[in-house]
Amino acid sequence: MPQGKWFRIGYGIIVILLIAFLASKVGYLINPIGSILAALFVPIVLSGMIYYIFRPPVQLLAKRLPLGLSILIVYLAVFGVIFVFSWLIWPPIREQSLTLVNNFPQIIESIKEWLASLQENQWFQNISKDETFSTENLSSQLSTMIGDLLNSIVGSVRSVFNMIMNFFLLIGLVPFIIYYMLKEGHKFPGAVLKFIPQRFHGEALPTLKEIDTSIGSFIMGKVITSLIIGTLTFCGYLIIDLPYPLLLGLVAAITNVIPYIGPLIAAVPTVIVALTISPVAALQVCVIIFISNQIESNLVAPKIMGKQLNVHPLTIMLLVIGVGAVIGPLGMIIVSPTYAILKIIILRIYNFNKNNGIDKGPNLSPRPPKG
Repeated sequence: MPQGKWFRIGYGIIVILLIAFLASKVGYLINPIGSILAALFVPIVLSGMIYYIFRPPVQLLAKRLPLGLSILIVYLAVFGVIFVFSWLIWPPIREQSLTLVNNFPQIIESIKEWLASLQENQWFQNISKDETFSTENLSSQLSTMIGDLLNSIVGSVRSVFNMIMNFFLLIGLVPFIIYYMLKEGHKFPGAVLKFIPQRFHGEALPTLKEIDTSIGSFIMGKVITSLIIGTLTFCGYLIIDLPYPLLLGLVAAITNVIPYIGPLIAAVPTVIVALTISPVAALQVCVIIFISNQIESNLVAPKIMGKQLNVHPLTIMLLVIGVGAVIGPLGMIIVSPTYAILKIIILRIYNFNKNNGIDKGPNLSPRPPKG
Protein backbone atom coordinates (compact mmCIF):
# COMPACT_ATOMS: atom_id res chain seq x y z
CA MET A 1 0.00 0.00 0.00
CA PRO A 2 1.56 3.38 -0.98
CA GLN A 3 2.67 5.56 1.92
CA GLY A 4 3.82 8.76 0.20
CA LYS A 5 3.04 12.24 1.48
CA TRP A 6 0.50 13.07 -1.23
CA PHE A 7 -1.23 9.73 -0.75
CA ARG A 8 -1.65 10.44 2.97
CA ILE A 9 -2.97 13.94 2.24
CA GLY A 10 -5.46 12.65 -0.32
CA TYR A 11 -6.48 9.83 2.00
CA GLY A 12 -7.08 12.31 4.83
CA ILE A 13 -9.18 14.59 2.60
CA ILE A 14 -11.32 11.65 1.47
CA VAL A 15 -11.89 10.56 5.07
CA ILE A 16 -12.90 14.10 6.11
CA LEU A 17 -15.31 14.42 3.17
CA LEU A 18 -16.77 11.00 3.95
CA ILE A 19 -17.33 11.96 7.59
CA ALA A 20 -18.97 15.24 6.51
CA PHE A 21 -21.23 13.36 4.07
CA LEU A 22 -22.30 10.84 6.70
CA ALA A 23 -22.92 13.64 9.21
CA SER A 24 -25.20 15.39 6.70
CA LYS A 25 -27.32 12.22 6.51
CA VAL A 26 -27.88 12.03 10.27
CA GLY A 27 -28.76 15.66 10.92
CA TYR A 28 -31.37 14.67 13.49
CA LEU A 29 -28.49 13.39 15.63
CA ILE A 30 -26.00 16.15 14.83
CA ASN A 31 -28.34 19.15 15.24
CA PRO A 32 -28.89 18.75 19.02
CA ILE A 33 -25.14 18.44 19.53
CA GLY A 34 -24.60 21.54 17.38
CA SER A 35 -27.16 23.46 19.42
CA ILE A 36 -25.42 22.53 22.67
CA LEU A 37 -22.00 23.51 21.30
CA ALA A 38 -23.40 26.81 19.97
CA ALA A 39 -24.90 27.61 23.37
CA LEU A 40 -21.57 26.91 25.10
CA PHE A 41 -19.38 28.58 22.46
CA VAL A 42 -19.81 32.19 23.63
CA PRO A 43 -19.26 31.58 27.38
CA ILE A 44 -16.26 29.33 26.71
CA VAL A 45 -14.62 31.84 24.34
CA LEU A 46 -15.42 34.69 26.72
CA SER A 47 -14.01 32.72 29.65
CA GLY A 48 -10.84 32.02 27.69
CA MET A 49 -10.36 35.72 26.93
CA ILE A 50 -10.94 36.72 30.55
CA TYR A 51 -8.60 33.95 31.69
CA TYR A 52 -5.69 35.54 29.83
CA ILE A 53 -6.56 38.93 31.35
CA PHE A 54 -6.78 37.56 34.89
CA ARG A 55 -3.78 35.22 34.69
CA PRO A 56 -0.91 37.77 35.02
CA PRO A 57 -2.16 39.35 38.31
CA VAL A 58 -3.09 35.91 39.67
CA GLN A 59 0.39 34.57 38.91
CA LEU A 60 1.95 37.65 40.50
CA LEU A 61 -0.08 37.26 43.71
CA ALA A 62 0.44 33.49 43.77
CA LYS A 63 4.17 34.03 44.34
CA ARG A 64 3.36 35.16 47.90
CA LEU A 65 -0.17 33.88 48.54
CA PRO A 66 -2.07 30.62 48.03
CA LEU A 67 -3.47 30.25 44.52
CA GLY A 68 -7.11 30.13 45.64
CA LEU A 69 -6.72 33.32 47.68
CA SER A 70 -4.95 35.03 44.77
CA ILE A 71 -7.88 34.22 42.47
CA LEU A 72 -10.36 35.51 45.07
CA ILE A 73 -8.46 38.81 45.42
CA VAL A 74 -8.45 39.32 41.64
CA TYR A 75 -12.19 38.55 41.50
CA LEU A 76 -12.91 41.11 44.24
CA ALA A 77 -10.73 43.71 42.50
CA VAL A 78 -12.58 43.19 39.21
CA PHE A 79 -15.97 43.47 40.89
CA GLY A 80 -14.74 46.69 42.51
CA VAL A 81 -13.73 48.10 39.13
CA ILE A 82 -17.13 47.15 37.69
CA PHE A 83 -18.87 48.87 40.62
CA VAL A 84 -16.82 52.06 40.16
CA PHE A 85 -17.49 51.98 36.42
CA SER A 86 -21.24 51.60 36.93
CA TRP A 87 -21.22 54.40 39.51
CA LEU A 88 -19.00 56.98 37.79
CA ILE A 89 -18.93 56.27 34.06
CA TRP A 90 -22.17 54.49 33.22
CA PRO A 91 -24.54 57.41 34.04
CA PRO A 92 -22.92 59.87 31.57
CA ILE A 93 -22.65 57.14 28.92
CA ARG A 94 -26.35 56.34 29.34
CA GLU A 95 -27.26 60.04 29.24
CA GLN A 96 -25.19 60.67 26.10
CA SER A 97 -26.67 57.57 24.42
CA LEU A 98 -30.25 58.70 25.09
CA THR A 99 -29.44 62.24 23.94
CA LEU A 100 -27.89 60.95 20.72
CA VAL A 101 -30.93 58.78 19.97
CA ASN A 102 -33.32 61.67 20.68
CA ASN A 103 -31.29 64.10 18.57
CA PHE A 104 -30.80 61.79 15.61
CA PRO A 105 -33.61 63.35 13.51
CA GLN A 106 -32.01 66.78 14.05
CA ILE A 107 -28.64 65.33 13.05
CA ILE A 108 -30.10 64.12 9.75
CA GLU A 109 -31.69 67.53 9.12
CA SER A 110 -28.40 69.31 9.88
CA ILE A 111 -26.58 67.18 7.32
CA LYS A 112 -29.29 67.85 4.75
CA GLU A 113 -28.98 71.60 5.41
CA TRP A 114 -25.22 71.34 4.97
CA LEU A 115 -25.71 69.60 1.63
CA ALA A 116 -28.18 72.29 0.60
CA SER A 117 -25.64 74.99 1.45
CA LEU A 118 -23.25 73.43 -1.05
CA GLN A 119 -25.46 74.79 -3.82
CA GLU A 120 -23.96 78.22 -3.15
CA ASN A 121 -20.54 76.89 -4.09
CA GLN A 122 -19.75 77.61 -7.76
CA TRP A 123 -17.62 74.50 -8.18
CA PHE A 124 -20.38 72.31 -6.79
CA GLN A 125 -22.98 74.06 -8.96
CA ASN A 126 -21.01 73.06 -12.06
CA ILE A 127 -20.89 69.44 -10.90
CA SER A 128 -24.54 69.36 -9.79
CA LYS A 129 -25.71 70.11 -13.35
CA ASP A 130 -25.45 66.37 -13.78
CA GLU A 131 -28.49 64.75 -12.14
CA THR A 132 -26.27 62.08 -10.66
CA PHE A 133 -24.52 64.69 -8.52
CA SER A 134 -27.50 66.92 -7.72
CA THR A 135 -28.00 68.01 -4.13
CA GLU A 136 -31.41 66.35 -4.03
CA ASN A 137 -29.95 63.04 -5.14
CA LEU A 138 -27.07 63.31 -2.69
CA SER A 139 -29.48 64.12 0.13
CA SER A 140 -31.74 61.23 -0.82
CA GLN A 141 -28.81 58.85 -1.13
CA LEU A 142 -27.42 60.03 2.21
CA SER A 143 -30.76 59.47 3.92
CA THR A 144 -30.95 55.98 2.43
CA MET A 145 -27.37 55.19 3.47
CA ILE A 146 -27.94 56.44 7.01
CA GLY A 147 -31.20 54.49 7.19
CA ASP A 148 -29.41 51.33 6.09
CA LEU A 149 -26.64 52.08 8.58
CA LEU A 150 -29.19 52.50 11.37
CA ASN A 151 -30.88 49.22 10.45
CA SER A 152 -27.48 47.53 10.47
CA ILE A 153 -26.61 49.08 13.82
CA VAL A 154 -29.98 48.08 15.27
CA GLY A 155 -29.45 44.54 14.00
CA SER A 156 -25.97 44.46 15.51
CA VAL A 157 -27.27 45.89 18.77
CA ARG A 158 -29.97 43.21 18.87
CA SER A 159 -27.35 40.57 18.17
CA VAL A 160 -25.09 41.91 20.91
CA PHE A 161 -28.09 42.26 23.24
CA ASN A 162 -29.04 38.63 22.66
CA MET A 163 -25.44 37.66 23.27
CA ILE A 164 -25.43 39.63 26.53
CA MET A 165 -28.71 38.04 27.60
CA ASN A 166 -27.30 34.59 26.92
CA PHE A 167 -24.24 35.57 28.92
CA PHE A 168 -26.35 36.64 31.87
CA LEU A 169 -28.28 33.37 31.67
CA LEU A 170 -24.93 31.60 32.05
CA ILE A 171 -23.40 34.18 34.41
CA GLY A 172 -23.16 31.53 37.09
CA LEU A 173 -21.20 29.28 34.73
CA VAL A 174 -18.62 31.75 33.41
CA PRO A 175 -16.93 32.60 36.76
CA PHE A 176 -16.60 28.88 37.51
CA ILE A 177 -15.03 28.22 34.12
CA ILE A 178 -12.56 31.07 34.66
CA TYR A 179 -11.83 29.88 38.21
CA TYR A 180 -10.92 26.37 37.11
CA MET A 181 -8.94 27.70 34.17
CA LEU A 182 -6.88 29.80 36.59
CA LYS A 183 -6.57 27.00 39.14
CA GLU A 184 -5.97 24.07 36.78
CA GLY A 185 -4.60 25.84 33.69
CA HIS A 186 -1.06 24.58 34.30
CA LYS A 187 -2.33 21.02 33.81
CA PHE A 188 -3.68 21.73 30.33
CA PRO A 189 -0.46 20.95 28.38
CA GLY A 190 -0.14 17.61 30.15
CA ALA A 191 -3.76 16.76 29.36
CA VAL A 192 -3.21 17.55 25.68
CA LEU A 193 -0.03 15.47 25.55
CA LYS A 194 -2.02 12.39 26.61
CA PHE A 195 -3.70 12.44 23.19
CA ILE A 196 -0.40 12.83 21.30
CA PRO A 197 2.01 9.95 20.61
CA GLN A 198 5.07 9.92 22.83
CA ARG A 199 7.51 10.50 19.95
CA PHE A 200 5.87 13.87 19.20
CA HIS A 201 6.00 15.23 22.77
CA GLY A 202 9.32 16.97 22.19
CA GLU A 203 7.71 19.17 19.53
CA ALA A 204 4.18 19.36 20.95
CA LEU A 205 5.12 21.05 24.23
CA PRO A 206 6.99 23.99 22.61
CA THR A 207 4.08 24.34 20.17
CA LEU A 208 1.58 24.63 23.03
CA LYS A 209 3.80 27.17 24.77
CA GLU A 210 4.13 29.23 21.58
CA ILE A 211 0.34 29.22 21.10
CA ASP A 212 -0.19 30.20 24.73
CA THR A 213 2.30 33.06 24.50
CA SER A 214 0.86 34.35 21.23
CA ILE A 215 -2.77 34.31 22.40
CA GLY A 216 -1.91 35.79 25.79
CA SER A 217 0.08 38.62 24.22
CA PHE A 218 -2.66 39.28 21.67
CA ILE A 219 -5.50 39.48 24.21
CA MET A 220 -3.62 41.53 26.80
CA GLY A 221 -2.27 43.78 24.06
CA LYS A 222 -5.75 44.35 22.63
CA VAL A 223 -7.15 45.24 26.05
CA ILE A 224 -4.38 47.77 26.75
CA THR A 225 -4.35 49.30 23.27
CA SER A 226 -8.15 49.58 23.26
CA LEU A 227 -8.03 51.48 26.55
CA ILE A 228 -5.37 53.77 25.08
CA ILE A 229 -7.37 54.35 21.87
CA GLY A 230 -10.49 55.12 23.90
CA THR A 231 -8.59 57.59 26.09
CA LEU A 232 -6.86 59.33 23.17
CA THR A 233 -10.03 59.74 21.13
CA PHE A 234 -12.02 60.86 24.18
CA CYS A 235 -9.43 63.56 24.97
CA GLY A 236 -9.31 64.62 21.32
CA TYR A 237 -13.10 64.92 21.11
CA LEU A 238 -13.09 66.99 24.30
CA ILE A 239 -10.49 69.36 22.83
CA ILE A 240 -12.57 70.04 19.71
CA ASP A 241 -15.75 70.20 21.83
CA LEU A 242 -17.44 67.32 19.99
CA PRO A 243 -20.82 66.20 21.40
CA TYR A 244 -21.03 62.81 23.14
CA PRO A 245 -17.23 62.49 23.63
CA LEU A 246 -17.38 59.73 26.25
CA LEU A 247 -19.82 57.61 24.24
CA LEU A 248 -17.88 58.00 20.98
CA GLY A 249 -14.58 57.32 22.77
CA LEU A 250 -16.09 54.14 24.20
CA VAL A 251 -17.19 53.10 20.70
CA ALA A 252 -13.61 53.63 19.48
CA ALA A 253 -12.24 51.52 22.34
CA ILE A 254 -14.67 48.64 21.79
CA THR A 255 -14.33 48.48 18.00
CA ASN A 256 -10.54 48.61 18.29
CA VAL A 257 -10.56 44.91 19.20
CA ILE A 258 -11.44 44.26 15.53
CA PRO A 259 -8.11 44.46 13.64
CA TYR A 260 -7.83 47.20 10.98
CA ILE A 261 -11.60 47.36 10.32
CA GLY A 262 -12.50 48.52 13.84
CA PRO A 263 -11.28 52.14 13.49
CA LEU A 264 -13.29 52.53 10.27
CA ILE A 265 -16.43 51.28 12.02
CA ALA A 266 -15.90 53.75 14.87
CA ALA A 267 -15.24 56.61 12.45
CA VAL A 268 -18.64 56.40 10.72
CA PRO A 269 -20.93 57.57 13.57
CA THR A 270 -18.31 60.03 14.82
CA VAL A 271 -17.94 61.76 11.45
CA ILE A 272 -21.74 61.90 11.08
CA VAL A 273 -22.02 63.65 14.45
CA ALA A 274 -19.17 66.01 13.53
CA LEU A 275 -20.84 66.98 10.24
CA THR A 276 -23.74 68.45 12.23
CA ILE A 277 -21.26 71.04 13.51
CA SER A 278 -19.19 71.75 10.41
CA PRO A 279 -17.06 70.06 7.74
CA VAL A 280 -14.03 71.34 9.64
CA ALA A 281 -15.14 69.41 12.73
CA ALA A 282 -15.50 66.26 10.61
CA LEU A 283 -11.97 66.80 9.30
CA GLN A 284 -10.71 67.29 12.86
CA VAL A 285 -12.35 64.02 13.88
CA CYS A 286 -10.61 62.20 11.01
CA VAL A 287 -7.28 63.68 12.10
CA ILE A 288 -7.86 62.63 15.73
CA ILE A 289 -8.75 59.06 14.72
CA PHE A 290 -5.76 58.88 12.36
CA ILE A 291 -3.26 60.20 14.93
CA SER A 292 -4.66 57.98 17.70
CA ASN A 293 -4.35 54.86 15.57
CA GLN A 294 -0.86 55.82 14.38
CA ILE A 295 0.25 56.20 18.00
CA GLU A 296 -1.34 52.85 18.84
CA SER A 297 0.05 51.01 15.79
CA ASN A 298 3.59 52.42 15.72
CA LEU A 299 4.41 53.23 19.35
CA VAL A 300 2.20 51.29 21.74
CA ALA A 301 1.31 48.00 20.04
CA PRO A 302 4.90 46.99 19.07
CA LYS A 303 6.05 47.38 22.69
CA ILE A 304 3.06 45.61 24.22
CA MET A 305 2.18 42.96 21.64
CA GLY A 306 5.32 42.70 19.54
CA LYS A 307 4.69 40.55 16.47
CA GLN A 308 3.30 37.55 18.30
CA LEU A 309 0.64 36.69 15.72
CA ASN A 310 3.09 37.14 12.81
CA VAL A 311 0.25 37.44 10.27
CA HIS A 312 0.33 39.78 7.28
CA PRO A 313 -2.09 42.76 7.64
CA LEU A 314 -3.74 42.03 4.28
CA THR A 315 -4.42 38.46 5.38
CA ILE A 316 -6.02 39.70 8.60
CA MET A 317 -8.18 42.23 6.75
CA LEU A 318 -9.48 39.59 4.32
CA LEU A 319 -10.13 37.16 7.17
CA VAL A 320 -11.94 39.79 9.25
CA ILE A 321 -14.19 40.82 6.34
CA GLY A 322 -14.92 37.26 5.22
CA VAL A 323 -15.51 35.70 8.63
CA GLY A 324 -17.41 38.78 9.83
CA ALA A 325 -19.84 38.41 6.94
CA VAL A 326 -20.51 34.78 7.90
CA ILE A 327 -20.32 34.71 11.70
CA GLY A 328 -20.71 38.35 12.73
CA PRO A 329 -18.91 40.58 15.27
CA LEU A 330 -17.63 37.72 17.42
CA GLY A 331 -16.04 36.09 14.38
CA MET A 332 -14.29 39.35 13.49
CA ILE A 333 -12.73 39.38 16.96
CA ILE A 334 -11.56 35.76 17.20
CA VAL A 335 -10.53 35.12 13.59
CA SER A 336 -7.02 36.59 13.96
CA PRO A 337 -5.88 34.50 16.94
CA THR A 338 -7.62 31.42 15.50
CA TYR A 339 -5.75 31.82 12.22
CA ALA A 340 -2.50 32.37 14.13
CA ILE A 341 -3.03 29.14 16.11
CA LEU A 342 -3.63 27.14 12.94
CA LYS A 343 -0.59 28.73 11.29
CA ILE A 344 1.65 27.83 14.25
CA ILE A 345 0.43 24.22 14.27
CA ILE A 346 0.78 23.76 10.51
CA LEU A 347 4.27 25.29 10.41
CA ARG A 348 5.39 23.17 13.36
CA ILE A 349 4.09 20.00 11.71
CA TYR A 350 5.73 20.94 8.41
CA ASN A 351 9.10 21.65 10.05
CA PHE A 352 8.90 18.47 12.11
CA ASN A 353 8.18 16.36 9.02
CA LYS A 354 10.95 18.10 7.10
CA ASN A 355 13.56 17.71 9.84
CA ASN A 356 12.70 14.08 10.49
CA GLY A 357 12.34 12.96 6.88
CA ILE A 358 8.74 11.85 7.32
CA ASP A 359 7.94 12.96 3.76
CA LYS A 360 9.69 9.84 2.54
CA GLY A 361 7.11 7.72 4.30
CA PRO A 362 7.48 5.57 7.38
CA ASN A 363 9.77 2.56 7.47
CA LEU A 364 7.43 -0.40 7.85
CA SER A 365 10.09 -3.10 7.64
CA PRO A 366 10.20 -5.35 10.73
CA ARG A 367 12.87 -4.62 13.29
CA PRO A 368 15.58 -7.22 13.73
CA PRO A 369 15.27 -9.28 16.91
CA LYS A 370 17.33 -8.07 19.84
CA GLY A 371 20.31 -10.10 20.93
